[in-house]
Amino acid sequence: MTESDLGRELADIAGSLRRYVERERAAGTGELLARGAAAATARRAGGPGPPEAARPEPPPAAGRPRGPGRDSGEDRTERDPARPGPSAAPESSEPAPSAAPPAAALSLFGEPEPEPDARVAAYALPPEPPLNPIEIGERVALQSLALPVLEEIAGQARACRKCGLCETRTQAVPGVGSATSGIVFVGEAPGADEDAQGEPFVGRAGQLLTQIIKAMDDKRLIPGVRLDRSTVYICNVLKCRPPENRNPLPHEIEMCSPYLRRQLEALGPRVICCLGKFAAELLVGVKGSIAGLRGKVYRYRGAKLIVTYHPAACLRNPGYKRPVWEDMQLLAREYLG
Repeated sequence: MTESDLGRELADIAGSLRRYVERERAAGTGELLARGAAAATARRAGGPGPPEAARPEPPPAAGRPRGPGRDSGEDRTERDPARPGPSAAPESSEPAPSAAPPAAALSLFGEPEPEPDARVAAYALPPEPPLNPIEIGERVALQSLALPVLEEIAGQARACRKCGLCETRTQAVPGVGSATSGIVFVGEAPGADEDAQGEPFVGRAGQLLTQIIKAMDDKRLIPGVRLDRSTVYICNVLKCRPPENRNPLPHEIEMCSPYLRRQLEALGPRVICCLGKFAAELLVGVKGSIAGLRGKVYRYRGAKLIVTYHPAACLRNPGYKRPVWEDMQLLAREYLG
């Protein structure tokens, strides 16, 4: 491309931009925005918008007389004798002076932006409930209150016939432990060993969970709090074993989850640890992978909540054991925090 060709192309571009700006000016775009802003300000103040007669019309297109009205078919200048027609003054490509913009900044749609404190109030979340108690004396008192409630829930779960799992179970598996530490581990569902013994996490995965809890106690991750299966509470989302250890079905979770929620309400935990996908999705309230959900701290009513891999997943993939131990350290920090 020669220098003269480049110059002509740049001149064409500049001419196109100039014509576009002139068309926008002639169309009265600025006037329309100002009128919309004035009407929005009046609405927010509780009063009517500006009267129709006071609203300026956009100026006519440069060099062209105003045509007939689109709705009535008559010329607008004939309907308003007080307004001078195109012959009253020379036409100009410059736009008429626009109304002063409102003091408040305008949003994309012409609405005034709210003040910063109003924006904060509009999007402020409701305050979180206070955390459940941590002091040993309060935890012991809470355990004495929780014990009869937990026994009642266990009896109801053993007699439950809300879904088809009651036909295939050996016995229901409500939960085991106490509220004295304020830590609750929630798994997925009982397996064959749990179904036979009526106690959660007693098979190979359960033995690994017991070792994890003991390691937390040996390392004194939570000073002054003894950690073992008798001081924490261990339970599952489902209280009955699904056949062949299949995944829980949505309607089974729906029927069984009220037992878990009532247990958590009675226990008043300081920290809840979700073991695996189904407990995490139920209590966190979002879908996702364990890798995406772990490492964060959530809230469940008066408790903090963390997510980690199920012990059964650690048996299948030993590489998960290190992340699980990191999650137990997070649990301890949040417990004390």
